[in-house]
Amino acid sequence: MRCPLLLALCLAAGPVPAQPAQPLTVEDAVSQALKLSPRVAGALRQVSAAREAVRGARALANPQIVLAPALTAAGSDEEVLVQQPLEVNGARGARAAVALARLRRTEAEALKTLREVVFAVKSSYYELARARGRLSLARDLLEDAVQIDQAAARQVEIGARAGIDRTQTAIEVARARQQAARAEGEAAAALAALNAAMGRGPGEPVGELIPFTPPPKPSDLEQAIRTALEARSETAEDAALVAEARAEAELARAEGRPDIAPQFRAERITRGVEGVGVGLAITLPLLDHGSRRSRVRQAEETERALLDRASATRNQIRQEAAQAFARLRAAESVAGSFQEGLLDQARRLLDASRVGFQAGATSILALLEAQRSYRAVNMEHIDALAALAQAHVELERALGTAPGQLPRRPK
Repeated sequence: MRCPLLLALCLAAGPVPAQPAQPLTVEDAVSQALKLSPRVAGALRQVSAAREAVRGARALANPQIVLAPALTAAGSDEEVLVQQPLEVNGARGARAAVALARLRRTEAEALKTLREVVFAVKSSYYELARARGRLSLARDLLEDAVQIDQAAARQVEIGARAGIDRTQTAIEVARARQQAARAEGEAAAALAALNAAMGRGPGEPVGELIPFTPPPKPSDLEQAIRTALEARSETAEDAALVAEARAEAELARAEGRPDIAPQFRAERITRGVEGVGVGLAITLPLLDHGSRRSRVRQAEETERALLDRASATRNQIRQEAAQAFARLRAAESVAGSFQEGLLDQARRLLDASRVGFQAGATSILALLEAQRSYRAVNMEHIDALAALAQAHVELERALGTAPGQLPRRPK
């Protein structure tokens, strides 16, 4: 008896409504992306691999063990030879310097990857906010168009207006439906883009987006350029490449210097240990047919080329910072113009035209023109706010200020 009763209660209750998605801040979106993005995980693992390479490069070279057991009476005069290079010629230090420079380069590349992910997430976030704002406006305008069409139909029925006016309002309703459909498609595409940037499925719901709050910005262009030159990972990457080339040249030179290697030897181990002794080997790499000398020259020429590249990179950073700063000032100017009552004026014009139309004192063309002005002003306002947010994100990217450092490597 209990099972049928429970089933009846479940049927009476109906389906459980889906819980609405929680509001999503741009900081939460970035945090999720840094946790879920495979690009970020791969970059951090590359850094971990480079750190292991540094540990290996700092270690002493492995000993050389040679076993040559005699198979006949005079088969070998030295059956065991153990030799440990001490690398007093500076090879180990140069090798470690190369690995350390590669680590710094890998860290700079990883930080650049992180900043690209953060930029993509923030851009997608504000693009979704723009698309949702356009969708909300399109739905409101569709509702207004339907109401105007209904009012025109009533006035045509009583003979207060010509039938051509109803035809015009019906056309506007069809256009409003088309605009709402396009806005829905743009919002769905923007949602998929944000989810992809966050490392989630394209159809996962995203709750209410928090309005944009402008962060602090540099006081002037010179400060922005100084910040960019200090913080951009490209400058650190170029410095690491120069250091790597310099260390490669030093490594080639070190391999041409003498080295010391203590030795342990035994003449016999197959039929008892005999002839055991300790010696000291000195390597004298005096002869060079040109390979080592060419390696040094190659590394030195590479260093000069990388210095030229670093200079070009700094010029590019200056240009990007100046462009982003200029775009932000323009976006601030456009967004600020809407605070001068432009939206209220467009709303009052539409309301007055609607009242006049219902009273028969305003023509359908004047009403439709007021409606189009209202739509254009509000659409431009939505785009201006989105452009302001995107300009701040572009400036943040040009300055290289977020994120400031690498997070921990995922387990």
